[in-house]
Amino acid sequence: MDSLDTWEKQEVFRLLKGQPGTMYQEADEEGRTQLRSWVKQLLGNSIITVQFVKADGTIRDMRCTLSGAHIPPAPPQPVPTEIEGSSTANVDGLDTLKETKSRKAYTGPETQRVYDLDAGAWRSFRYDRLQKISVEIDFNK
Repeated sequence: MDSLDTWEKQEVFRLLKGQPGTMYQEADEEGRTQLRSWVKQLLGNSIITVQFVKADGTIRDMRCTLSGAHIPPAPPQPVPTEIEGSSTANVDGLDTLKETKSRKAYTGPETQRVYDLDAGAWRSFRYDRLQKISVEIDFNK
């Protein structure tokens, strides 16, 4: 049994027993919208650390931001070339869907895309898996 099964089973048992979940899970839609807005505002103005349960069931702390002051400019993207007879193939001829098939990608309002400062890359977390948010405020600016 992998840790994903364990986390999902724990969530099912929590719901069946009527036990409380996280603040986000227990909020109504208005409360969830307010929490997402608050987190996005924090991300846009500062660096925060979010602790969340990853898709594999492990807990992760991620230092992240959406503040342009902390995100390096994106490198120029190569211009895709069309391979004869196929308008959906990329330069090396592999279907781009195959590259992402093994990984479950979540999108929508429940998912927040952020710049992970330690990894130096874009990552995301799901609001319903948030455990803790920490904010550092530097008053010396």
